[in-house]
Amino acid sequence: MHYESTRNNKIKKTFSEVLLLGLAEDGGLFVPKKWPKISKNEIYKFKTMSYQQIAFHVSKKFINGEIDDKNLKKIIKKSFKSFSKKEIAYPKKFDENKWLLELYHGPTLAFKDYALQVVGNLFQYVLKREKKKITIIGATSGDTGSAAIDACKNKNTMELFVFHPYKKISNIQRRLMTTVKSKNIYNIAIKGNFDDCQKIVKKLFVDVDLKKKFSFSAINSINWARILFQIIYYFYSVSKIKSKNKKFIFSVPSGNFGNVYSGYVAKKIGLPIDKLIIGTNKNDVLSTFTNKGFIKLKNVKQTISPSMDIQLPSNLERYMYDLFSKNNDLVKIKLNELNKNKKVFIDKNKIKEIQNYFKSSKVSEKDTLKTIKVFFNKYDIILDPHTAIGIAADKDKKLSNRSVVYISTAHPSKFSETIKKVIKRKVNLPTKHKDLLKFKENYKILNLNYNKIKNYLINKSKFVKNV
Repeated sequence: MHYESTRNNKIKKTFSEVLLLGLAEDGGLFVPKKWPKISKNEIYKFKTMSYQQIAFHVSKKFINGEIDDKNLKKIIKKSFKSFSKKEIAYPKKFDENKWLLELYHGPTLAFKDYALQVVGNLFQYVLKREKKKITIIGATSGDTGSAAIDACKNKNTMELFVFHPYKKISNIQRRLMTTVKSKNIYNIAIKGNFDDCQKIVKKLFVDVDLKKKFSFSAINSINWARILFQIIYYFYSVSKIKSKNKKFIFSVPSGNFGNVYSGYVAKKIGLPIDKLIIGTNKNDVLSTFTNKGFIKLKNVKQTISPSMDIQLPSNLERYMYDLFSKNNDLVKIKLNELNKNKKVFIDKNKIKEIQNYFKSSKVSEKDTLKTIKVFFNKYDIILDPHTAIGIAADKDKKLSNRSVVYISTAHPSKFSETIKKVIKRKVNLPTKHKDLLKFKENYKILNLNYNKIKNYLINKSKFVKNV
């Protein structure tokens, strides 16, 4: 198993190299040179397996012996020890042919934990084996940061710099990051939006001066390992659902296209997925891409679903690479066009191909709040705003007899102020986080100035090389 860049398919990297690099040197994203396959017989056997066992069997095909079976099993077992549910991610049936897959039973109460706990332990294992140390840089629109911090804290082989948009994430999301006491963690609030934070990360990666001083890696979903370990819950949920339907629909609230792209990969390698529904908020770049075949960058709008307040989804590049039949030049042309003109059009004949895999709906804040209220009254289940968008996005009545799994991405307590206005009930944090609001916060606020951010990184890092 080797990996190539979306901007250069001549590159040939191993899984360990891709894990530690995060982003390709040309600024592209890593993808497998050839997709492995998981047979119907293997999927059938998953019915009797635990979440951890399925994670081992699926990820093994992408790691291909670089980590021996014994150690890979150890890493996976260790990664899910702090989850509050024994099943890790059991799909909850709430209606005929409808399930809610709760992905917030990890240490930071969001779906990002399901991949990042494993990624943090993979980093530690590979770095110790190769006697290396790395500086991880990442941007967060709300949940990635806290999951990354929990996965990397107190590990002596790495340090982590996390950029979040100042005053544009929820109070709980911020505190799950900024109250962690660990000498290898640095929280930075950037006076901008998530896309600004993401651009800073990508610019730092390709900075020639910094390449001499740092061994950088990424923990956002630009890192292939993140995508890999998000594939697992798609396989797990299908294996645990009893349904007459042979194919499944997944409805996924999406901002950075990482979660739903993982579902796309699951389908490509063998999981019987009929369609992936993408729910977006006002920042509707993914719905215009899916429904009309164009991307038009606008100013990011702040919403009650902050993790989706994104206009430039990073993982879209991975999908476009597949869509353009691995044509590096066409990918680069389209990206340059997007950067220059703030818009790009996909060939009309490709729109049908996109819609073979995806459907998408933009959900207003009014409909998001209405969905939270109606769902609570009907099923006595509290949804966070992102999950509500995923449920509201399923508007096609033709799909009513199909088996639909709705991805529930975050614990509602992370957005308690918004939810309380709708259902008139306070949503408490889980017991282990009950004192979160009492803890002292520690983070640095920086203006959106690349050189100041770069210098802050150099001055604070303990791993910067003397050159």
